[in-house]
Amino acid sequence: MTKISTAELERRLERARTHREEEPAFFRCLLDAWVYAHVPLSDDHPRVRLIQFRHPDGFYAVPFFTSEAKARLAGRGVVRTVRLTGRELLTGTLGATFMLNPTDGGCVLYPEEVDALLKTGTVARIDQFHLDDDSSFLVSNQVGPPVWLMPYLMGLYAQLQFVKVAYLLEVAPPQSPAERTLLIALGVAPEHAERAVRATITDIQPLCVRNDVALDITTFDPAKGLPAYLCQRGVERFYGPPLN
Repeated sequence: MTKISTAELERRLERARTHREEEPAFFRCLLDAWVYAHVPLSDDHPRVRLIQFRHPDGFYAVPFFTSEAKARLAGRGVVRTVRLTGRELLTGTLGATFMLNPTDGGCVLYPEEVDALLKTGTVARIDQFHLDDDSSFLVSNQVGPPVWLMPYLMGLYAQLQFVKVAYLLEVAPPQSPAERTLLIALGVAPEHAERAVRATITDIQPLCVRNDVALDITTFDPAKGLPAYLCQRGVERFYGPPLN
């Protein structure tokens, strides 16, 4: 198979940045394109060992690049640059978090998204939002959780140990009380919030589409206690111990 050129990959990346509908095409190209990563200058280990860095949010990520020039510039001569296909890189380091072009406004790929990309050739689209105690919405006291979804989510959060508690509620805007949607609120430390949301959506988006269920996700910091909007009638805690 002919490898995707650097120019083509970067063209698709720029398109995906400005046109979200182009993201699936970019990620498909990424798997079959040459990409570049860093390894130690001197390493006698029989397996290739990739360099990681500490992201400002606190997690470790493997940086990789769409071009050799970008990789060498970021490496500053203290590491070696190796070339692999995107598929080879991601398959050989399952469980790692990656960041593409970290010195050039790149994107993060969490382990759950890497797994989905390798299996399906795409990554779920994410629209994350946060609520606070001043958020204006109605909470139904007749929430009807989708029974097919709750056990699935409980199993997922048991694997994501940074998710401490999860609540389900049915909400609607005050001006349109009939327009109800399900909302999951995850209690997770801020440094893990993005991964928790993206892991959830990556796993359940196909199920929600198949069952025609609209579902939103927000997060809160459990160290700060339970937000007021989760103290109303109709809120169901389906994972984790109650918060004081």
